[in-house]
Amino acid sequence: SSPTGIPLLRKTDATQPPEEGDEIRVGGLVRTLQTARMRRTPGYLDKPDGDIITDVPPEYPGRVLAGPRDVDGLTWWRLRVEEAPGAAQEGWVAEVAPNGVRLLEPLITVVPPQQGGNGGGSGGKFQPGDRVVTADFVNLRRTPGYRNKPADDVVAELPPNTAATITQGPSVADELDWWLLATVASDGRAVDGWSADTAPNGVTLLAAPEARPPVPPDGAFRPGELIQTATWVRVRRSPGITDKPDDDTVGDFVPKMTLVVLDGPREADGLTWWYVGGISLAVGELRGWVAQTAPSGVVLLQRAPDLPGTAIPSAHYLGAPFRGRFGISQLWGEHPEIYGQFTYDGVPLQGHNGIDFLTPTGVELLAVDDGVVGDAVYNDPSGFGHYVRLVHDWGESLYAHMQSIRVTPGAQVRRGQLLGFSDNTGFSGGPHLHFSLRINPYQRTDGWGGFSDPLPYLNPDDYILPAYIFPPAPGAPALDAAMAPRRPAGPGMAPDQPGVRRP
Repeated sequence: SSPTGIPLLRKTDATQPPEEGDEIRVGGLVRTLQTARMRRTPGYLDKPDGDIITDVPPEYPGRVLAGPRDVDGLTWWRLRVEEAPGAAQEGWVAEVAPNGVRLLEPLITVVPPQQGGNGGGSGGKFQPGDRVVTADFVNLRRTPGYRNKPADDVVAELPPNTAATITQGPSVADELDWWLLATVASDGRAVDGWSADTAPNGVTLLAAPEARPPVPPDGAFRPGELIQTATWVRVRRSPGITDKPDDDTVGDFVPKMTLVVLDGPREADGLTWWYVGGISLAVGELRGWVAQTAPSGVVLLQRAPDLPGTAIPSAHYLGAPFRGRFGISQLWGEHPEIYGQFTYDGVPLQGHNGIDFLTPTGVELLAVDDGVVGDAVYNDPSGFGHYVRLVHDWGESLYAHMQSIRVTPGAQVRRGQLLGFSDNTGFSGGPHLHFSLRINPYQRTDGWGGFSDPLPYLNPDDYILPAYIFPPAPGAPALDAAMAPRRPAGPGMAPDQPGVRRP
């Protein structure tokens, strides 16, 4: 069993060798092979004594919260390890020691299926490694079963639509199939515990994510709403695809681009069309008609997916990254001709990989969610000036070109906590906040440095969309798009330098 009392192994009639995962990944379990030093931040060279949190003994299980990070020639993972019930430690551990000795290995505990229960001896609905969502309110328990259990057997109550990863199961108890889940509770705690896939009354409790509708339940967006492209989409002057002139196509949007809905829907050629505005990597600001689905049924437009383990943005938003309400001088994806000269791990950027908010000097900058300070850096050589990077259960948030910093690496922060003040430090063309998110899992070599557009995850009341996204003609939808002066296009980044790794 784990230090928290959750069984990881049990005796079976048929002896089978344990199986281990082929790679370490966020959300998975690992175990220590040797005594492993846990640190507040990745890296081991030139670190203060206070950077060491604890030494984790061999054969100790842990949950992977974030990573990987490559620092000082080693690969680092952020782990949550419980030394005793209720006494958890979180920090960074290297996968391999500097001398080449392996410190961590992935762990997947496989429990052979039992006869009976809803699984019917077939192994149940799921298998370890599957992603699921809660279809109703779920009591997450320390052990399988619900009868004659003490009150503290419930470790968390999960609301509907909570994402989780199955790490073990099925185990049959009280005529139900139970699965060990790894997830994040509504209070932000990383938790693991057992849930039945079906309630005693037959109500479904756990479902595969793909069972959820890929398009809005009502099939409609709203003018002024921010949506995203699910794949490459073609932009047209008018709705429809048949009998159109060659110049009806005005451009395209790449996957995961944020668009604002300006008008619609319109029905044409059996498809639903929306008039949208956004940034095209080929032509810049672009407005036109886009189909919600392709003739083949492939989804083209969608609402942004929730951050892992949260209901953001489907039910609520991240906090504002600043105190006040400000316009935007540069959107996600703008100026590919400028940003293509900068690389992350050797891969050129496709365009601007964040949002530039028009914050004047001295504005309070705030944590958008609970987390840990990963970096608090002055005079970043890659061009971000003074910046802060927070690590959250779902990913990271980054705040650049700051005036001063009020937090230290390794410190726990709460949503809304002061991080520092805005300014114009680094390679910047004027006072502003460069803000961006990384969403787990991410790849630094995806052409965006692993970042994602943060706008869909922020409350629209906290910012003002730039006027250049909206139609200039009279009669355009009356949306809050106050004219904001555009800052001259400054890169905000320094040229690539040997040995300098961008945040």
